Amino acid sequence: MAAQMAALRTFLVMFHLLLVGGLAVDTILGDRVQFPETEQCSERGATLQHTLKGGISQTVARLEDVWKPAAGYKDRMSPNESVVLNRSNINDQGLYGLTCGSEEKLIHLNVITSSEKSVPEGQAAAFIFHHDCTAGERGRYRVERNTQLVFELDLSSGSISQGSGFENRTSVAPHWRTDGDLTLTLQGVKPEDRGDYFLYVLKDRKRGHLQAVRMRVSPALNTPEERNPEQIPFTPQPPCKEKTALICVSVAAVLLIAGAFFCGQKMARICGSKVSGGAAAGGAPTELEMQPYTDTPFPVVNGHA
Repeated sequence: MAAQMAALRTFLVMFHLLLVGGLAVDTILGDRVQFPETEQCSERGATLQHTLKGGISQTVARLEDVWKPAAGYKDRMSPNESVVLNRSNINDQGLYGLTCGSEEKLIHLNVITSSEKSVPEGQAAAFIFHHDCTAGERGRYRVERNTQLVFELDLSSGSISQGSGFENRTSVAPHWRTDGDLTLTLQGVKPEDRGDYFLYVLKDRKRGHLQAVRMRVSPALNTPEERNPEQIPFTPQPPCKEKTALICVSVAAVLLIAGAFFCGQKMARICGSKVSGGAAAGGAPTELEMQPYTDTPFPVVNGHA
C-alpha cells in the first residue's frame, strides 16, 4: 500500500509539473549548480526537497538565517543566501520542490554529460548531432549557448531561426532530412563564442536527445601551415655542405696538431742525444755549447779607446 501511495504521489507531482510548468535547470556533470528560486525566498523554515525514485522526498536544505544543508549534502554545500551545490553528480537530476511559506515551486534539474572541444579563433566548429528526421517528424531542433538561442530548425517546415550574434554563421547540411545529420556548423569562431552548448529536439514542450558540448576558443592560427596542417608538403632537406666541410676542416686541424706535436717530441729526443754524445767524446763544441765570455778590448782607432 505504501509503495502504491508513493507511486501515486510521484505521478501527481509530475502531472502538476506538466500542468503548471516549472523551472528547468541544466547543468553539466561535475559543475556547480544553483537553484535560483531559493534566493528569492525569505520565509524562515522554507525547505528544498528532492523527489527520488519511488516517490520518496529527501530534504536538501532548510532556510534559517541562511540556507543550511541537510545531512547528505554538507560535503557539497555551504550555508548561503541560496542553495548551491558545489559539484553536481548524476544522482542530483530530477524533480525538486521548493516550499516557501504557502507557495510551492517546482524545479527540474537536468544533469548532463558533455564533451569538450577547443577551436582556434576564426576557424569553423562542428557540433555533431543525429536524429530521426523521417517524413512526418514534428518538433524543433534547437541549439543554445548558455541558455541563449544559437540555431533553430523546424523539422516539419524546414524554416530556420538564428540567434543574435550568430546570424549568417550557422548551418546544417542541406540533406539533413534524408540522412538525419543535424550537425551544426558554426563559421568564424570568435572568443565570445566560448561556453556550454546544449543541443536537443523540442517536441510537445518536452526536450529530447539532450546533448552538451563545452567549447573553448584558442588563439588564431596565423600561417597557412597552421590553418591546414594536413596540407603541409614534405620536402626532403638536402645535405648540408657547409656542415660537412666544417667537420672535415676540424678533423684535419686536429690531425695536423697531433702530428706536429709528435714530430716535435721525436726531434727533441734526437737532438738531445747528439748533444750528450759530443760532450762525452771531448770533441769540438757544438752549436748548442756556449763559449765562456771573455772581456776582449776593442781595438784602438786613432789613439782613442
